[in-house]
Amino acid sequence: MPRLRLAMLDVDGTLKQAESPYQYIHHCLGVAHLAAENRDLALAGKIGYGEWLRRDAQLWAGQPVAKIAQLLAENPYLPGAADLLRALKAANVTVALVSAGFTLNTDPIAAEFGVDHVLANVLTSVDGVLDGGAINCVPEGGKAAFACNLMARLDISPAETLAAGDTLGDLELFDCAGVRIAVNPKSPELRVRADAVFEPDLAGAVDWLVARGYLTPHAAGDKDQAPSDGTN
Repeated sequence: MPRLRLAMLDVDGTLKQAESPYQYIHHCLGVAHLAAENRDLALAGKIGYGEWLRRDAQLWAGQPVAKIAQLLAENPYLPGAADLLRALKAANVTVALVSAGFTLNTDPIAAEFGVDHVLANVLTSVDGVLDGGAINCVPEGGKAAFACNLMARLDISPAETLAAGDTLGDLELFDCAGVRIAVNPKSPELRVRADAVFEPDLAGAVDWLVARGYLTPHAAGDKDQAPSDGTN
């Protein structure tokens, strides 16, 4: 069984509790009712993702970056998520956060756990204040393109790659990886494609990886107990 060398992890709903950083911030700022129209148009196929992102970002114009960062910091990790990140880093696995969210959300996670690579959209600001602009770095198919390029650049095979996600959009990552974890999957197809499903959180994920030889016991902290299956 090949040991993991790369982990590509979705963030929202996978590592963090809020399923969408956009909806989370809309709610915190009291503009969820204004954002609902954008969401409905996007889900109906009347606007593309880039336009949806632009319209959502405009709702936050004038907000201090520090305020948004603090709100995002208050969105807790799923139980087991921090353990998974620490175990992957302890095993010298290259970790990439791959999110359709934004860097104000992903960069603090990367700094906290020493994550190696990040793909996310960018909210623009002037003098520490959001100006309502956004840079769409993760278009449709963007997760797969990033993953494939990273694997080729690092010469890492699918068998040595873990993908974790919760929505239909994360099937792009599953297509690239030999080890697939679904976390509270919102998509039946994602559930079916997963090698393991963790609900309601990531507790047991490290033990599951160790039990199957993807990580060394040392990476899990040399636990005395035998690893549990961790699936539901």
